[in-house]
Amino acid sequence: MRTQQGILWPERPNGIADGPAPMLPTAAPPIVAAEEEQRRTPEKVRRHRHTIQDLLFAEGLLAARLSTHSDSIEALQRELVSHFRQNSLETRTRYARSVLKWFFSDGFDGLARAVWPAYEDEKIESDILRFLYLSAEPIMGACVAQALYPLGEGMLVSPDYFDRFLADHFGTDPPPKTRDRLKSNLMRLGFLARSRGKPDRLIPVVPQKTSFLIVLHHLFAPKSVRSVELRTLLAKPFWKYLGYKSEDAVRNVLREADAAGVIGKYVVADHLEQVTTCCSLDEWLQRRMRV
Repeated sequence: MRTQQGILWPERPNGIADGPAPMLPTAAPPIVAAEEEQRRTPEKVRRHRHTIQDLLFAEGLLAARLSTHSDSIEALQRELVSHFRQNSLETRTRYARSVLKWFFSDGFDGLARAVWPAYEDEKIESDILRFLYLSAEPIMGACVAQALYPLGEGMLVSPDYFDRFLADHFGTDPPPKTRDRLKSNLMRLGFLARSRGKPDRLIPVVPQKTSFLIVLHHLFAPKSVRSVELRTLLAKPFWKYLGYKSEDAVRNVLREADAAGVIGKYVVADHLEQVTTCCSLDEWLQRRMRV
C-alpha cells in the first residue's frame, strides 16, 4: 500500500514552494454568492480553501424533489429551511445554502431539477447528485478521481493514505477536521466502508447506466446532437465521479446504449473511436430514455 502511495504522491523535495490552493467552486447561486462575498475576508477565504463541510446528501435529494414545486432559487431556499429539522434557524439556513451551492451550481433549472420529474428514481437522482457535488467541491472531486480511482475495489486503505493526498493537494498539512470530513463524505457518497478499529475499505459504487448517459448529454450534447471522440469524453472525470473504475467499463455502457438505440452510434474503426448522440439532453429527458 505504501508503495502505491509513493507512486501517486511522491515526497515533496526540500526548497520547493507550496503549490497554489485549489479554486473555489464556481457558479454558486446568487443568493449564496452575494452573502459569502460580503462576509469573507482574505484570511477567511484562505481558511475556507483548506476546509470541507459535512456532506448533506439526503438533504440534496429533498432539494431535488422540492425544486419541482418551486419557481426560483430563493423560493427553494425558503422551502429547504422550512423542511429541515434542525432546531436552529441559523443552522437550517446554512445547510440550505450549502445544498444549493453543491447541487444547483449549474442554476435553478439545472440538472438536479430536470432529472427528478423525468424519472422519479432515487438511484438515478443519487448518481446525478454525486456528480454535481464532486464537480462543485474540488477537493472531494480530486480525491475520487486521483486517490480512489487507482485503488481496487475491496482494498483496505491505510490510515495515512488520505493524509498524503491532502498534503500534496494543499502543499501543507491539512486541518484534522478536513481529513475527518473527507473520509466521512466519501462514506456518505458510497465509496468507503468504515469500521471502528479497522482501516477504511473501498467499496464498489454501481451507477445506473442511464445516469451515465444523462451526464454525457449534459456535458457534450445539452442543446443538439453531437459527436464526441472517446478520448475527449474520458478526459473529463465525470465517469469516475459516477463510480466507474475503468475505461472499458465506459465502453461497455456505450456498446449497450448503441445496441438499445438510445444513442446515434458508437464507432470503433481504425484510429477512430467516438460516440454520436441521437438527441439533445432536453429531448432525452422529455422521452425518459433509459438503458
